[in-house]
Amino acid sequence: MKYFILIILLISSLYSYNQEDLEKYLSTKSCEECDLSMANLSNKDLQNSNLVGANLTGVNFQNSNLLKSNLWGTTLENANLNNTNLRASNLEASILINVQCDNTILKGANLSNATLENLKCENLSLWATKFLDTSFDNVDFSNAGAAYSIFDSVNFTDLKIDGAIFWNAKVSNSILSKQKCEYLEKEEALAYENRCED
Repeated sequence: MKYFILIILLISSLYSYNQEDLEKYLSTKSCEECDLSMANLSNKDLQNSNLVGANLTGVNFQNSNLLKSNLWGTTLENANLNNTNLRASNLEASILINVQCDNTILKGANLSNATLENLKCENLSLWATKFLDTSFDNVDFSNAGAAYSIFDSVNFTDLKIDGAIFWNAKVSNSILSKQKCEYLEKEEALAYENRCED
């Protein structure tokens, strides 16, 4: 009997999303504050989705199109965003921890007041992306395309930007190492009122 209960608990943990929420989202592309945790939403056309405040922990969005979607205040811990199109989407105040983000398109997206932690993203597209008062902890944006992006009131201490393109990016009121300040100058970023520390 113990083993039977353990198996049931294991299965339920693998499929922890709310089935009604999932069906509602797939039929309407709108599901505010719903539970879609661990749902497989890969290879889908999900443009203009409304997922404000949703629990998207462990969701698989790989190869999906979320163009112009509203993900304000969502939790995306352990989510798979590989090859996901989030162009012009709103991820303001969202939480992205341990997210897979290779080849993710975030052109023109808004990640202001978001929390980014333990991310290593390859071939990341950040053209004209907004990072206003965004929190970074152990985040690697190396070689990302971040031209015309906006970083304001950001601490770059735990943000790796080696090889990233920052041409015409606006970086202001932020904390950076002297090395990163020099790198932004070399990249012809528009940097002002920043604190460059040793």
